Amino acid sequence: MEGFKSVDLKKAYTMIKSPAVVLTKGMKHYNITPYGWIMPLDYDPVTKVIFSSDPDHQAVANIKRTGNFAVAFPLDPSAKWIEDCGSVSNPNVSKYEMFSIEGTKASVLDVMLPLDKISGWIEFKFIRSVTEGSVELMMGEAIAAFEKCE
Repeated sequence: MEGFKSVDLKKAYTMIKSPAVVLTKGMKHYNITPYGWIMPLDYDPVTKVIFSSDPDHQAVANIKRTGNFAVAFPLDPSAKWIEDCGSVSNPNVSKYEMFSIEGTKASVLDVMLPLDKISGWIEFKFIRSVTEGSVELMMGEAIAAFEKCE
């Protein structure tokens, strides 16, 4: 992707910061969901990630159905588009259309990236989830990572 360079999957964990947006493919629309609690889980032999979600969120259903997701890191963590995307959870709505977010297909996965709004992203295969109380901990293993060229 123009303007972005590949990142070593063992070192991709250094990109992970909050807030982040999780990108998934829904049954009808691509989805973009902000998360405040996301962190590296491991980095050897490749980066793994864990984040906490409400089990009823569309992102969780999409990840379990497709077996993958991407995590992108906003250029401006306080940007309005992040709050806007967190205000809607409806499988029949395209957040990209609703909030005029331009999306570009990711390098490996079938998810959409808001390239003009992010500093980078990591694409993950879903490993597993663990339900603890009212949250679901989602885990993934990196299969591709990219950051903005300086």
